[in-house]
Amino acid sequence: MTATGFDALAAARDIEAAGLERAQAEAIAAAMRQAAGADRDELATKADLYRALWIQAGAITAAVIALVRLLS
Repeated sequence: MTATGFDALAAARDIEAAGLERAQAEAIAAAMRQAAGADRDELATKADLYRALWIQAGAITAAVIALVRLLS
């Protein structure tokens, strides 16, 4: 099960109960499970967001200091 809580087995059972053959239901559920977890490694974590926030704060501080020095 992925972090999204997708239950492929339950999905396959539901699809099969709707009238598709088991092989088709399992293939559809597998594709859904793969799509639910796709590109999960590329998602930003909380740590990534905090790091980006600190980098931006540093850049803004440096820009303000440079402007103050330029204007004084």
